[in-house]
Amino acid sequence: MNKNYEEELRGIIKAFGENGILENIIIIGSWATYFYVKIFDGFIPSIRTLDVDCYVPMNKNITVKKSVKEALKPLNYEQIFDTSTEKNKFISPDGFEIEFLTKLRRNQSAVVRIDSMGVNAETLGNLDIFDNGFIEVDFEGFSVKVASPSVYVMQKILISKKRSDEKFRKDLESLLLVYEEIKKNELHMSQYMTLVNSLGKGTKKTYNDYINNNNLAMYK
Repeated sequence: MNKNYEEELRGIIKAFGENGILENIIIIGSWATYFYVKIFDGFIPSIRTLDVDCYVPMNKNITVKKSVKEALKPLNYEQIFDTSTEKNKFISPDGFEIEFLTKLRRNQSAVVRIDSMGVNAETLGNLDIFDNGFIEVDFEGFSVKVASPSVYVMQKILISKKRSDEKFRKDLESLLLVYEEIKKNELHMSQYMTLVNSLGKGTKKTYNDYINNNNLAMYK
Protein backbone atom coordinates (compact mmCIF):
# COMPACT_ATOMS: atom_id res chain seq x y z
CA MET A 1 0.00 0.00 0.00
CA ASN A 2 1.40 3.37 -1.02
CA LYS A 3 2.05 5.41 2.13
CA ASN A 4 1.09 8.62 0.34
CA TYR A 5 -2.32 7.15 -0.44
CA GLU A 6 -2.79 6.19 3.19
CA GLU A 7 -1.99 9.73 4.24
CA GLU A 8 -4.44 11.03 1.67
CA LEU A 9 -7.16 8.80 3.10
CA ARG A 10 -6.39 9.95 6.63
CA GLY A 11 -6.79 13.54 5.51
CA ILE A 12 -10.16 12.79 3.93
CA ILE A 13 -11.46 10.98 7.01
CA LYS A 14 -10.29 13.80 9.28
CA ALA A 15 -11.88 16.48 7.10
CA PHE A 16 -15.18 14.59 6.88
CA GLY A 17 -15.15 13.67 10.56
CA GLU A 18 -14.55 17.20 11.79
CA ASN A 19 -17.29 18.64 9.59
CA GLY A 20 -20.16 16.22 10.23
CA ILE A 21 -19.95 14.55 6.83
CA LEU A 22 -18.58 11.21 7.97
CA GLU A 23 -21.67 10.19 9.92
CA ASN A 24 -23.80 10.58 6.78
CA ILE A 25 -21.82 8.33 4.45
CA ILE A 26 -20.74 4.71 4.07
CA ILE A 27 -17.46 4.01 2.32
CA ILE A 28 -17.98 1.31 -0.30
CA GLY A 29 -15.88 0.05 -3.20
CA SER A 30 -12.26 -1.04 -2.93
CA TRP A 31 -11.28 1.49 -0.28
CA ALA A 32 -13.71 -0.13 2.14
CA THR A 33 -11.31 -3.08 2.28
CA TYR A 34 -8.57 -0.83 3.64
CA PHE A 35 -10.46 -0.75 6.93
CA TYR A 36 -10.73 -4.54 7.16
CA VAL A 37 -7.26 -4.60 8.70
CA LYS A 38 -9.14 -3.56 11.83
CA ILE A 39 -11.19 -6.77 11.91
CA PHE A 40 -9.09 -9.40 10.11
CA ASP A 41 -5.66 -10.15 11.59
CA GLY A 42 -2.91 -9.91 9.01
CA PHE A 43 -5.23 -8.86 6.20
CA ILE A 44 -3.53 -7.05 3.32
CA PRO A 45 -6.02 -5.33 1.00
CA SER A 46 -5.57 -5.17 -2.75
CA ILE A 47 -6.43 -1.62 -3.76
CA ARG A 48 -5.55 -0.46 -7.24
CA THR A 49 -7.70 2.58 -7.60
CA LEU A 50 -7.59 6.18 -6.48
CA ASP A 51 -11.40 6.44 -6.49
CA VAL A 52 -13.09 6.65 -3.09
CA ASP A 53 -16.80 5.88 -3.35
CA CYS A 54 -19.07 7.31 -0.66
CA TYR A 55 -22.62 6.00 -0.43
CA VAL A 56 -25.23 8.35 1.01
CA PRO A 57 -28.24 6.32 2.27
CA MET A 58 -30.57 9.36 2.20
CA ASN A 59 -32.70 7.79 4.94
CA LYS A 60 -32.63 10.84 7.20
CA ASN A 61 -32.23 14.59 7.07
CA ILE A 62 -28.60 15.35 6.39
CA THR A 63 -26.97 18.12 8.37
CA VAL A 64 -23.30 18.99 8.19
CA LYS A 65 -21.05 21.73 9.53
CA LYS A 66 -19.47 22.45 6.16
CA SER A 67 -20.10 21.35 2.60
CA VAL A 68 -17.80 18.73 1.11
CA LYS A 69 -16.11 21.39 -1.00
CA GLU A 70 -15.36 23.55 2.04
CA ALA A 71 -14.25 20.58 4.15
CA LEU A 72 -11.77 19.48 1.48
CA LYS A 73 -10.48 22.95 0.68
CA PRO A 74 -7.46 22.68 3.05
CA LEU A 75 -6.47 19.50 1.16
CA ASN A 76 -6.60 21.37 -2.16
CA TYR A 77 -9.36 19.28 -3.69
CA GLU A 78 -11.11 20.68 -6.73
CA GLN A 79 -14.80 20.10 -7.40
CA ILE A 80 -15.26 18.96 -11.01
CA PHE A 81 -18.61 18.85 -12.80
CA ASP A 82 -19.52 16.66 -15.77
CA THR A 83 -21.60 19.02 -17.89
CA SER A 84 -23.32 16.19 -19.77
CA THR A 85 -24.55 14.30 -16.69
CA GLU A 86 -24.33 16.94 -13.92
CA LYS A 87 -22.35 14.46 -11.82
CA ASN A 88 -19.52 15.89 -9.79
CA LYS A 89 -16.40 14.54 -8.17
CA PHE A 90 -13.64 15.95 -6.00
CA ILE A 91 -10.08 15.53 -7.25
CA SER A 92 -6.83 16.07 -5.34
CA PRO A 93 -3.55 17.28 -6.87
CA ASP A 94 -2.29 13.68 -6.53
CA GLY A 95 -5.21 12.26 -8.50
CA PHE A 96 -7.38 10.98 -5.66
CA GLU A 97 -11.06 11.12 -6.63
CA ILE A 98 -14.04 11.19 -4.28
CA GLU A 99 -17.49 10.46 -5.63
CA PHE A 100 -20.88 10.34 -3.95
CA LEU A 101 -23.49 7.74 -4.80
CA THR A 102 -27.02 7.03 -3.66
CA LYS A 103 -29.65 4.39 -4.37
CA LEU A 104 -31.74 4.51 -7.51
CA ARG A 105 -35.43 5.03 -6.81
CA ARG A 106 -38.35 4.70 -9.21
CA ASN A 107 -38.89 7.74 -11.44
CA GLN A 108 -35.73 9.36 -10.11
CA SER A 109 -33.14 11.14 -12.23
CA ALA A 110 -29.63 9.77 -12.70
CA VAL A 111 -28.23 12.46 -10.41
CA VAL A 112 -29.61 13.74 -7.11
CA ARG A 113 -28.61 17.02 -5.52
CA ILE A 114 -27.75 16.86 -1.81
CA ASP A 115 -27.87 20.53 -0.92
CA SER A 116 -26.49 20.37 2.62
CA MET A 117 -23.38 18.54 1.43
CA GLY A 118 -23.11 20.53 -1.78
CA VAL A 119 -22.80 17.44 -3.97
CA ASN A 120 -24.55 15.85 -6.92
CA ALA A 121 -24.80 12.14 -6.11
CA GLU A 122 -25.10 9.57 -8.89
CA THR A 123 -28.03 7.17 -8.43
CA LEU A 124 -27.27 3.49 -9.03
CA GLY A 125 -28.94 0.14 -8.49
CA ASN A 126 -27.73 -2.50 -6.02
CA LEU A 127 -26.72 0.13 -3.46
CA ASP A 128 -29.54 -0.26 -0.95
CA ILE A 129 -27.78 -3.45 0.14
CA PHE A 130 -25.49 -1.13 2.10
CA ASP A 131 -28.30 0.50 4.09
CA ASN A 132 -27.91 -2.11 6.83
CA GLY A 133 -24.86 -3.82 5.40
CA PHE A 134 -22.12 -1.82 7.03
CA ILE A 135 -19.81 -1.99 10.00
CA GLU A 136 -18.28 0.82 12.05
CA VAL A 137 -14.55 0.90 12.69
CA ASP A 138 -12.48 3.27 14.78
CA PHE A 139 -9.96 5.07 12.62
CA GLU A 140 -7.78 7.95 13.76
CA GLY A 141 -10.28 8.71 16.51
CA PHE A 142 -13.29 8.76 14.17
CA SER A 143 -16.06 6.21 13.73
CA VAL A 144 -16.09 5.26 10.05
CA LYS A 145 -18.95 3.37 8.39
CA VAL A 146 -17.73 0.97 5.73
CA ALA A 147 -19.35 -1.82 3.74
CA SER A 148 -19.42 -5.03 5.77
CA PRO A 149 -17.18 -7.76 4.32
CA SER A 150 -20.15 -9.95 3.36
CA VAL A 151 -22.01 -7.15 1.65
CA TYR A 152 -18.83 -5.94 -0.05
CA VAL A 153 -18.37 -9.36 -1.67
CA MET A 154 -22.05 -9.71 -2.57
CA GLN A 155 -22.37 -6.29 -4.17
CA LYS A 156 -19.26 -6.84 -6.29
CA ILE A 157 -20.83 -10.05 -7.58
CA LEU A 158 -24.21 -8.48 -8.30
CA ILE A 159 -22.77 -5.60 -10.36
CA SER A 160 -20.21 -7.74 -12.19
CA LYS A 161 -22.07 -7.77 -15.53
CA LYS A 162 -21.89 -3.98 -15.65
CA ARG A 163 -18.12 -3.84 -15.20
CA SER A 164 -15.46 -3.53 -17.87
CA ASP A 165 -13.11 -6.51 -18.29
CA GLU A 166 -10.37 -4.74 -16.35
CA LYS A 167 -12.63 -3.78 -13.46
CA PHE A 168 -14.18 -7.25 -13.49
CA ARG A 169 -10.76 -8.82 -12.93
CA LYS A 170 -9.84 -6.36 -10.20
CA ASP A 171 -13.17 -6.92 -8.45
CA LEU A 172 -12.75 -10.69 -8.62
CA GLU A 173 -9.29 -10.51 -7.09
CA SER A 174 -10.48 -8.19 -4.33
CA LEU A 175 -13.65 -10.07 -3.41
CA LEU A 176 -11.78 -13.40 -3.23
CA LEU A 177 -9.24 -11.89 -0.83
CA VAL A 178 -12.07 -10.71 1.41
CA TYR A 179 -13.98 -13.98 1.11
CA GLU A 180 -10.93 -15.94 2.27
CA GLU A 181 -10.94 -13.86 5.47
CA ILE A 182 -14.69 -14.31 5.88
CA LYS A 183 -14.25 -18.10 5.77
CA LYS A 184 -11.75 -17.97 8.63
CA ASN A 185 -14.12 -16.03 10.88
CA GLU A 186 -17.15 -17.86 12.29
CA LEU A 187 -19.21 -14.71 12.83
CA HIS A 188 -18.56 -13.25 9.39
CA MET A 189 -19.11 -16.59 7.67
CA SER A 190 -22.44 -16.93 9.44
CA GLN A 191 -23.40 -13.44 8.28
CA TYR A 192 -22.38 -14.30 4.73
CA MET A 193 -24.46 -17.48 4.70
CA THR A 194 -27.46 -15.57 6.05
CA LEU A 195 -27.05 -12.97 3.31
CA VAL A 196 -26.85 -15.58 0.56
CA ASN A 197 -29.88 -17.44 1.91
CA SER A 198 -31.90 -14.21 1.99
CA LEU A 199 -31.49 -13.51 -1.73
CA GLY A 200 -34.56 -13.49 -3.95
CA LYS A 201 -34.86 -16.01 -6.77
CA GLY A 202 -33.54 -13.75 -9.53
CA THR A 203 -30.71 -12.35 -7.44
CA LYS A 204 -29.73 -15.82 -6.26
CA LYS A 205 -29.47 -16.94 -9.89
CA THR A 206 -27.17 -14.01 -10.66
CA TYR A 207 -25.05 -14.97 -7.66
CA ASN A 208 -24.89 -18.67 -8.54
CA ASP A 209 -24.15 -17.96 -12.21
CA TYR A 210 -21.19 -15.80 -11.21
CA ILE A 211 -19.77 -18.53 -8.98
CA ASN A 212 -20.28 -21.24 -11.59
CA ASN A 213 -18.98 -19.21 -14.53
CA ASN A 214 -15.79 -18.35 -12.65
CA ASN A 215 -15.33 -21.80 -11.09
CA LEU A 216 -15.31 -20.41 -7.57
CA ALA A 217 -15.47 -22.45 -4.38
CA MET A 218 -17.90 -20.20 -2.54
CA TYR A 219 -20.94 -20.85 -0.41
CA LYS A 220 -24.14 -21.26 -2.44
